[in-house]
Amino acid sequence: MEKLSLARWLTMVVWFIFFFSVTAASSGREILPNEYCSSPGVRLYWKNHHRHRMVIDNGLVQVTLSNPKGDITEIQYNEIGNVLEIHNGESNRGYWDVVWNKPGTRVAYDRLKGTNFRVIMEDENQVEVSFTRTWNASIGNYTAPLNVDKRYILRRGSSGIYMYTILERLEGWPDFDMDQIRIVCKLRSDKFQLMAVSDDKHRIMPAPKDCRRGQRLAYPEAVLLTDPANPKLKGEVDDKYQYSCENKDNRVHGWISQDPPVGFWMITPSDEFRAGGPIKQDLTSHVGPTVLNMFTSTHYTGKDLNTQYRNGKPWKKVFGPVYAFLNSISTDEDPMLLWEDAKEQMLIEVESWPYDFPQSEDFPSSRQRGSVSGQLLIHDRYNNKRLMWAGSAHVGLAAPGDVGSWQRDSQGYQFWTRANKEGYFLIENVRAGNIIYMLGFLESLGIGNLMLISVSNQPPRNGPTLWEIGIPDRTAAEFFVPDTYPTLENKLYANHPTDKFRQYGLWERYTDMYPTQDLIYTIGISNYSQDWFFAQVPRKTGNNTFQATTWQIKYDLENVNRTGSYALQVALASASAAELQVRFNDPSKRRPHFSTRLIGRDNAIARHGIHGLYWLYSINVPSYLLRERNNTIYLTQSRSQGPFCGIMYDYIRFEGPSQSNT
Repeated sequence: MEKLSLARWLTMVVWFIFFFSVTAASSGREILPNEYCSSPGVRLYWKNHHRHRMVIDNGLVQVTLSNPKGDITEIQYNEIGNVLEIHNGESNRGYWDVVWNKPGTRVAYDRLKGTNFRVIMEDENQVEVSFTRTWNASIGNYTAPLNVDKRYILRRGSSGIYMYTILERLEGWPDFDMDQIRIVCKLRSDKFQLMAVSDDKHRIMPAPKDCRRGQRLAYPEAVLLTDPANPKLKGEVDDKYQYSCENKDNRVHGWISQDPPVGFWMITPSDEFRAGGPIKQDLTSHVGPTVLNMFTSTHYTGKDLNTQYRNGKPWKKVFGPVYAFLNSISTDEDPMLLWEDAKEQMLIEVESWPYDFPQSEDFPSSRQRGSVSGQLLIHDRYNNKRLMWAGSAHVGLAAPGDVGSWQRDSQGYQFWTRANKEGYFLIENVRAGNIIYMLGFLESLGIGNLMLISVSNQPPRNGPTLWEIGIPDRTAAEFFVPDTYPTLENKLYANHPTDKFRQYGLWERYTDMYPTQDLIYTIGISNYSQDWFFAQVPRKTGNNTFQATTWQIKYDLENVNRTGSYALQVALASASAAELQVRFNDPSKRRPHFSTRLIGRDNAIARHGIHGLYWLYSINVPSYLLRERNNTIYLTQSRSQGPFCGIMYDYIRFEGPSQSNT
């Protein structure tokens, strides 16, 4: 195996992106060899001798697929004849779809329906089937220009079904955009009412009819429950974006039926095929009851997430496999035991990645993959003259592009891990053939294993820190997040202080708190966790009218170095139809000293995200703009076309001249 040369496939996420997570230990629950052999074998047959309905049955789960479309029409498990919504049409129960459009045209949905079927593997231990569709120009504008290969796998002794798809465009094919790729499973609303997204996010959910007859709020997805079937839910707000999750935390989610006690779970053992990196947020489960697996989307990013396919460039990618897992318990047990069991199964699936049983040659086994290991160090001469360990930093490998382009990448694969407290990291099971970014250092690499003795990162820096606001972690979570209105509360988050930002309507609280005068923050006196509002949004001035806002940062300078330049480092955690203008000591200056111009479409403010895409600006501040002692920086968010125009700050740092100028 060829040894990796120093550089492809490593994107160091710098600016001190620190994440803290809890690693759960696997319970070790698995099917032992004797249990495996005693389980019924897997069978493939036609339902009622009807060749449009194919059944794969392993004695635990019976899955019916439409032929040749490849939709999941029925999943029989335990006492439930079909866990999928029987009131929906067969094509609206379990399916793949993409959102796409040709440049300059409206978006369209393509259900990725197959036109051909074949059996890939069939024996008593495993059945894998494939539903394909080959694109050509004669199809016209009704389907995305993609070759599609949808695969389903049922294994002996497995209480669920594995799913993956291979999407491909050939060289010379037409331009198009693809905003979203996902799996959708719609469960029976008369059975599945308890939803679980994480240990502290699980609840009895409203029914679809509750949302249909509720009061629509500022956008269609948000509904005030005015007359729900469950009176305990009356007066709450439900919004599918309230249950979003970051990729790095989105391993298992799903629903529980309490009669009979059955769980349906979506398990994603790897992030390698997801878009946008570990902190990209996306939907999980929501009212329906609906279970999603979002592979790519523009949620919390907008069109800035690169979904464009241009100039006839070929592309191919494997999405999955993911695992739809079902489990059950006795009627006298706590239903949440199903969630605990699903978490144990998730750990088994993660430990088994990459799977060795998919039959596609496009899915490489562990023998065909490499690894990268090393130590990440930080060089910041103004904090410490020696190299510092980048403890807890996320380290990733991503496709080629500019610095930070990984968060806008939806076409390639990404591989992420977290360094230990001394900055050491190991990224295993890496696909070959991509690019590594390391502080602008770029080289090619082949397949194999690479050990990096140390990698030094030097964050953007002009000079010593004079003052700072916030924590450079790419979110606005450390700033002041207000309580929601009592009449617009989702009680799931009532006692979750770290998730307050998931409540509806928080953008309107700014006008309540600053009805006439905008936020003023004084360095050395103010506290950013109490005095810095989490989002700079317009002030509401009337019926659907809004006013731009200008925040002030006041600070003293003992002595101004007139021979050197200062710098203002501004990191934004989110931007939506916004423009940040910066002025130094002159609020009336018509032309700002700096402007981002119009940026962002991530909608993180409306969608309770606390962050969207990350933006970093290093602003040069000539010394002639500064005064001895009293100084004010004016931060104007100048766009005010609607309530959701705005920005979230991640971190602001004011730096003095470099030592060479002092």
